[in-house]
Amino acid sequence: MFMYRKSAEKQCGFTLVELLVVIGLTALLASIAIPSYQTMTVSNRVSRVASEFHGNLLLARSEALKRGTTVTICKSANPGDGIAVCDNSPSTAGTNVGWGSGWLMFVDGNANCVIDAGEDLIRAQNSLLASSREGAVVPSNGIQCISFGSTGQTFTAVNFEISAPSGFATSERAVCVAIGGRARVGKMPNCS
Repeated sequence: MFMYRKSAEKQCGFTLVELLVVIGLTALLASIAIPSYQTMTVSNRVSRVASEFHGNLLLARSEALKRGTTVTICKSANPGDGIAVCDNSPSTAGTNVGWGSGWLMFVDGNANCVIDAGEDLIRAQNSLLASSREGAVVPSNGIQCISFGSTGQTFTAVNFEISAPSGFATSERAVCVAIGGRARVGKMPNCS
């Protein structure tokens, strides 16, 4: 004769209440973390653009000193093309990316802000911002190029304002160039 014995089996799994509590806590943590992550992402993008632009200004100044001639940086809409040219369209935050579309650095023997035949292209910087929703690089005085003379000086003081998307104004930066040619990075609008 067989005896049937009921054994207490252990049940595995979650109850519906436990599952809802975990989902609720996950949603709460995500709602706290996502805005912080977005702020960090925007801040890093603006810092990268400011650093890249600042580095190119320093390079242009040192190339002007090294070569003993004028070196110019101009905004370009097509810096990666085989025949890249300077772009003279206005830079406007919210409408376009301005200098964020890229720029050209070249020896500008006649200081006319145009790459003429026989003038060496030193560097072509590709686009750093994909759209105006990501921000813009806009010169405070609307210049289309900045030139460093053979002594490393520029006679155009300008602040390049690097804007962030709306709602992230604390992340905005500026790259300021003094008349002597010194460039530095700081907070908008005047590198303070």
